[in-house]
Amino acid sequence: MQEPRLKDGFQGEIMYVVPRPVLEKARRHPLVSSLTPTDIGWFPAARYHYRERPAGAPEHILIYCTAGRGWFEIDGTRRPVAANQAFIIPSGQPHVYGAANDDPWSIHWVHFVGTSGDYYVGQLNKGAYTLSLDADMKASLEALFAACRDAFVANFLLPRMIYAAQILHHLLGHLFFNNRAFSPLLGSSRFRSIDNTLSYLHENMSEQLTLADMVQHSGLSKSHFIRLFKVQTGHSPMDYFIQLKMQHACMLLAFREDGIGQIGMELGYRDPYYFSRAFRKVIGMSPTEYRRSTYN
Repeated sequence: MQEPRLKDGFQGEIMYVVPRPVLEKARRHPLVSSLTPTDIGWFPAARYHYRERPAGAPEHILIYCTAGRGWFEIDGTRRPVAANQAFIIPSGQPHVYGAANDDPWSIHWVHFVGTSGDYYVGQLNKGAYTLSLDADMKASLEALFAACRDAFVANFLLPRMIYAAQILHHLLGHLFFNNRAFSPLLGSSRFRSIDNTLSYLHENMSEQLTLADMVQHSGLSKSHFIRLFKVQTGHSPMDYFIQLKMQHACMLLAFREDGIGQIGMELGYRDPYYFSRAFRKVIGMSPTEYRRSTYN
């Protein structure tokens, strides 16, 4: 006898679907058009949960499993989903998914459209749909899903739709770009973060660190370190360190009255003229001009 299959109707479930006429009107707003949550929900212990869409959905679908197990099937390949895993099904992609019978999943889910949504989905490698998650992301992700759902409660008023769209931006940014277990830039879940190196640079802004110092601290080979750093920050290690110093210099110039030379010394520049040249190259004006601009 075949097990029952349910689309929804689970004890404790939450589900909101924006009426499509309301949605079309809201999407004319510039803060909603690029990323719009269209449907959102929470299905706890969703026994017999099952959805099949032979033609796919018109929206992208993000599902985050917090407990239990499930699966999804695309192009005839079934992939398991465990607790603290997420997966995305692109719009128009035929698919089937469901909860495991013996340990049904609890899932947060959201459907979304828009050019920013297309960009996020495009970060997945072709044929890859699952995102690994840091263990410490669970609380923050659940809070963002809850906040996005709560924003739907108010008869779908435009201000709430705008707020929901901004929360979804935060949620996807957190999932893709603040998640050490996943790196769309490296195209691999075997992602080694350089956060320790970034902390090292922040703690040593007064020093004249060299590339060799950074490589030694990282424990990586020079070529591997430079590649990781460039991929994760968009800058070479030395360029990043200089920009970090200049960012801090801006704060010191704005809030302190010390001389330009003294501020340069605090950032490891013994020659005030060299400091000024470095500042102008990064900020686009001299330290004196920057300080004057903060008082206007």
